[in-house]
Amino acid sequence: MGLYSFSFFSFFLVVFVLYWSLFNKSAKSQNLLLTLSSLFFCAWIDTRFLALLIFSIIFNFYTGRAIQNNKKNNRRYYLLGLVVNVGLLIYYKYFNFFYDSFISAFGLDKQGASHSAFNIILPVGISFFTFQAIGYLIDIYNEEIESCTDLLTFATFITYFPKMTAGPIEKAQSFLVQVEKKRKFSHELAVDGMRQILWGSFVKLVIANNCAAIAGPIFDHYAVLPASSLLAGAFFYTFQVYCDFSGYSNIAIGVSKLFGIQLMRNFASPFFSTNIREYWKKWHISLSSWMMHYVFTPISFQLRKYGKAGVMISILITFLIIGIWHGANWTFIVFGLMHGIYFIPLILAGSNTKIAGVNSNVDSPSLKSAIKMLGVFILVMMTIIVFGADTMSQAFHYIERIFSFSLFSKPLFPGQESLVRMLITLCFILLLLVTEWVQRSEEHEMRIDSIKSPVLRVALYYAVFVIIFLFGSIAQINFLYSQF
Repeated sequence: MGLYSFSFFSFFLVVFVLYWSLFNKSAKSQNLLLTLSSLFFCAWIDTRFLALLIFSIIFNFYTGRAIQNNKKNNRRYYLLGLVVNVGLLIYYKYFNFFYDSFISAFGLDKQGASHSAFNIILPVGISFFTFQAIGYLIDIYNEEIESCTDLLTFATFITYFPKMTAGPIEKAQSFLVQVEKKRKFSHELAVDGMRQILWGSFVKLVIANNCAAIAGPIFDHYAVLPASSLLAGAFFYTFQVYCDFSGYSNIAIGVSKLFGIQLMRNFASPFFSTNIREYWKKWHISLSSWMMHYVFTPISFQLRKYGKAGVMISILITFLIIGIWHGANWTFIVFGLMHGIYFIPLILAGSNTKIAGVNSNVDSPSLKSAIKMLGVFILVMMTIIVFGADTMSQAFHYIERIFSFSLFSKPLFPGQESLVRMLITLCFILLLLVTEWVQRSEEHEMRIDSIKSPVLRVALYYAVFVIIFLFGSIAQINFLYSQF
């Protein structure tokens, strides 16, 4: 049930109408509808994973209660909760990877030894709802929150369909406090949600999908193309990944606002970052903040006596886990480690805790800031090449071929993509960057309340809609991060 399918639109419309009519009497009735709808949503995607989701709800709810109510033995319940959640994640997401790596390492695949692949299918959204559950148990154990006392409320937290497949990864304290009380329809919040959905659709359908049509054939034929083409492919793929995921996040947050529930912001114009730490403060914010809170902080506290070396080890471990979180492939592991290594110069210079940023009041960045932004973008683009490669061999070969004399030759583009399409896509990327720069202090890019004229605001909405209609592509309708 894709977000742009007729089935999802029908599903959402039914839930929306029921939510604000028949089920709007109390928080319990609203949560009942959201939970049942979310379970239906999960079953629609794949019924095989419904039992796993229900198990996660029940197990983590009662484990959280046990951690809080058994102070003498709460560590046992806490460790049990971590082991079960991490164990399920390892089994479903990484078992095939570890198994295949073991077989390959010992040469069993070449010696004719009898072995069979398990081909375990990855449940949709398991990384997102499992991290939410783990964070919830850790917060209870650390006495940052009290355990949820209502199973239905907790089920809403775990299953809530706008965020279930690709986040944001919500913290329990910010989400539960919203669903524990009855939501009242807010016209202002609903309008803002629709605007955010419109912007998310623009960056996904117009930019991400057109970038995919350009970058895909280049990655498929990189071995026979000049370096200039590979550089273009890396550029378009970087914006594909960004616009695909930020587009989904904006749509999910916008849909949630229509139910009166605020989800956390997940992207904040990351390509205007002047160092890698600022970049990770603005890129996939829900994951990076989760990792900093639950992984980096406790590890760095344990290693504080080692000074900068301890900080570097903590950063590398954190980004190793970020890489592994993305999937069971060496490319994701190296992707994470590369970002961790990027932090080392900042740590050695003693500026890891500083975020310079660009003043929100300036009309344009200084030359120094612009050069830093370009440098961060290039570093990120190198990791995105690794992220998008099927194997490390392919990634290294792709990067190696970029640094050749053919970088200065005329780029060639395989497939049916025309130069006109590329130029149009570049124009929309420029439009995206200009809009993000102008709106960088706003919650999202379509928050245009500063425009007082309602006619002008409506004209802007229609202009974006027409652009989507004329230049949007549905060839790549699925979202990249739904696979994680």
